[in-house]
Amino acid sequence: MYNLIIGYTGPSESENEVIVSASRFLEYTDSETQMRYRNLNADNVRELKDFPALFLQEHCPDGAFVANITNITRSYRDYKITFERDDSYGVIPKETIEDLAIELGIEEFEFYRTHWAVKSSNLANILSPIETPVRPTSPVEFEAENLPPEDGSSFNKNQVFIVHGHDEHAKNDVKAYVESKGLEPIILHLQASGGRTIIEKIDHYSNVGFGIVLYTECDLGAKRDTLSFKWRARQNVVFEHGYLIAKLSRERVAALVKGSVETPNDISGVVYVSMDAAGTWKDELDAELRNAGYEIPNS
Repeated sequence: MYNLIIGYTGPSESENEVIVSASRFLEYTDSETQMRYRNLNADNVRELKDFPALFLQEHCPDGAFVANITNITRSYRDYKITFERDDSYGVIPKETIEDLAIELGIEEFEFYRTHWAVKSSNLANILSPIETPVRPTSPVEFEAENLPPEDGSSFNKNQVFIVHGHDEHAKNDVKAYVESKGLEPIILHLQASGGRTIIEKIDHYSNVGFGIVLYTECDLGAKRDTLSFKWRARQNVVFEHGYLIAKLSRERVAALVKGSVETPNDISGVVYVSMDAAGTWKDELDAELRNAGYEIPNS
């Protein structure tokens, strides 16, 4: 996800803060995201600061630039956004922004209105083909050492490995849940690669005592010669789920299912937890973590 901030500053200006009318916040943003961030409490501000921001003027006359938001404060009917420019991306030309508009989730008419939207697209992945570096959203927060089990019987009970698809809201909810238990969430794309292949990276960072796998409505699938499509999790999610089961055992892996997602039906004994709006999934995960030897206090 990323913040799209149009009409307040552009690459040719030198400001490091802008004032956005609260009435323009979350315009041209999908309804689920609007519901999540309509009240900017401390947790929501922290999430928005974790997302990169794309700044450009109306009509994008001088291109765009990427920045990292450092602070968001409310003052009556306005939001003040303070940011640091990410010079590693440089100035992104107007033509590039227009060519990538569909992937970025920007409608043509948005270029003509001053507003602050929160888009579900992955800004770093979209910009990477134009030779801009992909950087972690919060590198410092996730640089703690990944601790392996000592002899196969003693597990690291300070960290939890999180597997996710494209649903950023679900990922952030689980991340916040893990942190609320005094544990460190390990999210793969926020970890340094160190020259490792993706398989080596998964193996290195999954030296934990428990894994949570998010099954969310990311892909559509069906049997051949049928038009009955069903929501499915991303293929990497299913793969990493199996990998964690093989490495940690079934008892140390829980799958959170959000929405109407088809799950693998040929694996017995797998723990599936419904990610309901009421939040009872947190109580179920508490029980699973305790069963895996984590010290989780009673709610």
